[in-house]
Amino acid sequence: MSSSITNNGAPLVGDEEDAFIDDNNIIESSTLAAEGDTESHDNAIDDDEEGDRKQLALMAKNMCTNEWDALHILYLSLFSIIGVSIRVFIGRFFGGDCEANAQGLYIDDWMWPLSHKICVTANGLTEQYGGALFIDLPANMFGSFVMGYFTGHSVDWPALPFLHHAHPLQNEKGLHLGIKTAFCGSFTTFSSWNSQMVLMMDGTANPFLGTQVLAALFGYVIGYQAAVASFRAGRTLSAWTLRRSNPHIFNVDLSIIDIRSRCHHVHLVWMTPLLLCVFILALISLYVAADLYWGIAYYRVLWIACLSCPIGTIIRWRLSTVNGAFNYPTGTFLANFLASILSAGLSAWAIIESVDKGAKRWEIPAIKAVSLGVAGSMSTVSTWAKECVEMGDKNPPHNPKQFLYSHGTMLICCLFGLAVYSPCVRYAPNSPYYE
Repeated sequence: MSSSITNNGAPLVGDEEDAFIDDNNIIESSTLAAEGDTESHDNAIDDDEEGDRKQLALMAKNMCTNEWDALHILYLSLFSIIGVSIRVFIGRFFGGDCEANAQGLYIDDWMWPLSHKICVTANGLTEQYGGALFIDLPANMFGSFVMGYFTGHSVDWPALPFLHHAHPLQNEKGLHLGIKTAFCGSFTTFSSWNSQMVLMMDGTANPFLGTQVLAALFGYVIGYQAAVASFRAGRTLSAWTLRRSNPHIFNVDLSIIDIRSRCHHVHLVWMTPLLLCVFILALISLYVAADLYWGIAYYRVLWIACLSCPIGTIIRWRLSTVNGAFNYPTGTFLANFLASILSAGLSAWAIIESVDKGAKRWEIPAIKAVSLGVAGSMSTVSTWAKECVEMGDKNPPHNPKQFLYSHGTMLICCLFGLAVYSPCVRYAPNSPYYE
């Protein structure tokens, strides 16, 4: 039989041994329980501290996210105003003023003497032929070219090809977003392009030429091919620029360390948005002064469009979050689709309002400004061309994905645009073409 030894060395047998063992178990259990409670308490404290740290990190992340969202929205708003302004003046230069001159209109500003005899494009609504070369074709080409330049051939390339890879502005994500999403997206427009093709197909607003279906179809083909070719040309120029500013990208034997160090202006990080704000404020002030002080009614449309265009840009930016749904750029498609419907409806509304209201009233300029600003900036040709090119590069030639996306977008927007525009113009009781 086994025996136990007390603290003084005396052996225990029978019930005494069992009692001693029980006492020891109780003491040991109590000790372990106490240690367990201490450890649990320490773990609870650690968990609380870890939870506090996570909460603080989450709060900091949310503050940072809100700050970046505010900065992104600022860049999007500023660059969208610049894009809309350039699109308007390019449209005037290549054919808009020629159309106005053919109609006996006159815009008394600095650009008119230079542009009123340049008749490259047409809006398809006057006696001048050439509607397939639509008014916004040059803007769509230039905007797609700029998009290709800042996109490049690889996501690993610096965002600003003309700057060194270590330049502080290479890390300004808001600036990059403003250039690509706001400037290029607002510089180009899918909705205005689609609306002009819809107006040409309907033919109601141009009794002289009537329905121009063939010219409109060529307008879609030319617009798509020109945008894609311009985007590819921009990517090529981007590679040429990078070869000079960042030669290590193309030469594996050339280390980044071997490249001569350069002096970078860190203050550009905060100066860039400040200078943009000052420039945009001055630009809109000039537009307002041209309207209200110099009495040039054309600029009423422009300054209202500049104030409203950030709305369309931000909507398109938010819709881009659903890109990839159904394995397609669904967000870009929805932006172009919704903007095309809005533009077609506003075009019909402007025609109806023109019956008994002069162009110098506020109604028609406001309608045209919303179409130019909100709908024009909500839609984009540059991003659409970029997605079509990248989709074609990633898939084999026999894959119809690119064709379905590009031509499907044009077909759907055309049909729905006609469904909105034609009934309003033809059957609205106060329409000038009501039968």
